Amino acid sequence: MTEPSTERAPRPRLGPLGVWAEPESMSASEVRAYVRRIGELGYDCFWVAETVGREPFTLLGALSETAGERLSLGTSIASIYGRDAVTTRGAAMTVHELTGGHFVTGLGVSHPHLVHKVRGHEFTRPVSTMRDYLAAYHAAPYRGPRLDVGDPPVLIAALRERMTELAATDADGAFPYLFSPERVRWMRELLDRVAAPKVEAGAEPPLLAVTLPVVLESDAETARATARIYLKPYLRTPTYQQSWALQGFTEEDWEKPGSDALVDAMVAWGDRATLLARIREMAEAGADHVALIPLSPEGVTEHLPTVEALGPAGESA
Repeated sequence: MTEPSTERAPRPRLGPLGVWAEPESMSASEVRAYVRRIGELGYDCFWVAETVGREPFTLLGALSETAGERLSLGTSIASIYGRDAVTTRGAAMTVHELTGGHFVTGLGVSHPHLVHKVRGHEFTRPVSTMRDYLAAYHAAPYRGPRLDVGDPPVLIAALRERMTELAATDADGAFPYLFSPERVRWMRELLDRVAAPKVEAGAEPPLLAVTLPVVLESDAETARATARIYLKPYLRTPTYQQSWALQGFTEEDWEKPGSDALVDAMVAWGDRATLLARIREMAEAGADHVALIPLSPEGVTEHLPTVEALGPAGESA
C-alpha cells in the first residue's frame, strides 16, 4: 500500500506550446487522428475541457497511447464539483501512469450556473472551496503505482488575486482563461511574489499556463466575426465580466456582440507571422505554456489547418 504523503516530488516538464480542445463534434477515431497529428507537429501538450460532454480523464486515458512518449495530456479545466478529491486524485494518477508521466491536472471551481443548474450542487465560496479541495486531493490515499517523475502537477483556474495566490501556495501554478498579455504579466508577478518563500526553500517556481484563441485570418471583419462566435457565451458570464473589468474593459465592451477592443485583446487573429508574434508576446509576459485554441471560420475549436500552420515543427518554414 502506498501511504499518502505531503511531500511533492519534482514535477514533469511542461513544454511551451499546446493545443486546447473541446472535441465533442469529433468521433473517437477523429480525436485520435487529431492528437496524433498534434504530436507529429511538435506540440507539447493536448488539453481537453470539461463541460457536459465526454468525461475528460476517461478520454485522455484512452488517448494515452496515441499521444506517444512526448506529447503530454491535460485537463483544462476539470470541475471540482464533478468528482470528489479522492476520485480526482485516482483519475489523475491513473492517466499519469498511462502516459508515462506526461499528465497535468487542471482544476477549477467552474461557474455558478453550471454547478447549480447543471450539476445540482451548491456553489459556495470559490477560494475556500478550492483550498479545501486541494488539501483533500493532496492527502488522498492512492494505492496504485507511483512513477519516478513524481505526481502530475496541479494547475488551478485563476482569474483574480486570491485564487492566484492559492495557485502559488497550494498548487503548482495557475491556468487562467481569456487574458490579455498585460494581465498575464500581472499574474506572473503575483505568482512569483507569493511563491517566493517556497522557492527559496527549494520548491520549483509556479507554472503559468494560459489559453490563447487564434484565428488564421488577416481580414479584420472576417476574423472578428469568427472570434465573436467563440466569445458569445462568455460575454454574459459574470465571472469573465469581472475579470475583464480588472483588465480595463467596461460593460460597453462585453455588451453583445463585444467591442473590437475586447475581441482583439482576447482572440489573436492574422496571418501566421502575426499569430506567432502574439504567442511570443504571451511568453514574454511570463507564460510558461501557451495552449492554442485554433478556431475554424465557424468558431469550432479544432481547426487543423491552424494547428498545422503554427506547429513548432514548422517554425522554420
